[in-house]
Amino acid sequence: MKLIDDFIRDYEPDYYQRQSQSIAEQIEDQLFKRGIKAIVTFRAKKKDRLKDKLIKRNVVKHYHSKTDILEDVIDLAGIRVSLYFPSERDIIDEIITDIFNVEKKKIFPTEAHTPKHAKRFSGYWATHYRVRFSGENRDIIAEIQVASVLMHAWSEVEHDLVYKPYSGDLSKEELSILDEINGMVLSGEIALERLQSAMAERTKRKSDITNKYELTNFLISAFDKEYKSKIRIGDTSLLNNYLSTIKKLDTDQFIEFINDIDISSKDSATDQLLNMLLFNYRNHSRGELRTYLKNLGIADRKISNCEAYILCWVKLENDVARLYFPEEIEHKHTTVDVLKTIKHHGSLSKEETVALDRSKELRNDILHGVRIPTKKSLADSLSELTNLSQKVISKFQRSSASDSI
Repeated sequence: MKLIDDFIRDYEPDYYQRQSQSIAEQIEDQLFKRGIKAIVTFRAKKKDRLKDKLIKRNVVKHYHSKTDILEDVIDLAGIRVSLYFPSERDIIDEIITDIFNVEKKKIFPTEAHTPKHAKRFSGYWATHYRVRFSGENRDIIAEIQVASVLMHAWSEVEHDLVYKPYSGDLSKEELSILDEINGMVLSGEIALERLQSAMAERTKRKSDITNKYELTNFLISAFDKEYKSKIRIGDTSLLNNYLSTIKKLDTDQFIEFINDIDISSKDSATDQLLNMLLFNYRNHSRGELRTYLKNLGIADRKISNCEAYILCWVKLENDVARLYFPEEIEHKHTTVDVLKTIKHHGSLSKEETVALDRSKELRNDILHGVRIPTKKSLADSLSELTNLSQKVISKFQRSSASDSI
C-alpha cells in the first residue's frame, strides 16, 4: 500500500489534464482538415478513482515500482473521439497512426473479453489506442478511445452501472434493458452508415461538392471496404481548396478521377487527386494555382515563386508522360509518378536522384502549406529543379530516339 500511497501523493492530475488536452487538440486539427465530424473530449484520472483502481489491480499485478504502475495504468491521460459516422473509423486510424507513436491497438469486441452478464447483442464496438506522447518534460502513455457517439453514450452508462456499481448490483431485468439498448445502438450505427451513403448520393445528384465535409463523405462512399483499407484518404481540405478554386469539375467527372487512383502508391488519395487536377488543368491553372496558394495563407511575396515551382514540377510530369507514355497521355486523367518512372527509366546519377527526392518533398510541402522556404531559398530550389528537369528530359529524349531506331 505504501507504493500506491506514494504514487497517489506524487500524481499530478493537472499535468495529465494538459497533456490530454494537447493530444485532443492535435486530433481535432486533423479532423477539421479531413472534414470529419466528431466530438473530442479529454480528461485526467481523478486521484480518488485512481487509488481505487490501483488497489484492485495490485491484487493481480503486484506492483513493485512506480514504473510498473505507469506501464499498467494507461489512461491517466484519456482522450475520447466520438464519431458521427462509424464508417469513418479508418480515417481516425490513419490520423492517430500518423501523428502519434502507437504502442498498441485493441479492437472491441474481442474474443478474450468475457462480459459480466449474459448478452444477446455484441456489446461494445470501439478501437482503443495506447500511445506514447512527449509531454512538457517527460514521455507519458495515453489512451485514445474511438467509437460512434451512440456507442460511447451506451458504454458510459453500462460501465458506470455494471462495472462500477456504486448503487448496488443490477437486477436481471435491468441488465436485460441495457442489452436491449445495446441492440438499439448497433441498429443506430447501421442507420448512420445508411444516412452517410444517402448524403453521398444526394451530393452526386446535385452535381457539385461545396465543402470538405461533403468531399470526405463522397470519397468514403466512393471506395469499397477493401479499397479503403489499402490507401490513405489524406487531407481533404487541400483538395477541396483546389476544387473550389477551379470550379470546373462536376461529380461525374470527379468519379472518373477517383477511378484512376493508384492503390499501390504511397501517396494518399487526396494527394493523387490533387496531382491529377494540377496535371490535367495545367494549361489553365496559373490564376487558379495562385488563388489556391493564397488560400493556404502563403505570403504574397512568396506566392510567385511557389507558383513557378509547382508549375515547373507539373511541366516535368507532362514532358515525361509525353515521352514515355505517348499513347496513354491522350487519356485526360493520366498522371505520372515522376519519381517512380524516372528512377526506373531515367538513368539518373545518385546525386540527381537525391535532388529529385528533395524537389518532390518541397513540392508536397508547398502544396500542403506546411513548409514554405524563404524567397531566396525558393528561387534557388526552383533553379535546381529547372536544371534537373532539363537533364531528365534530355535523357528521356535520347532514350525515345534510341527506341525508335
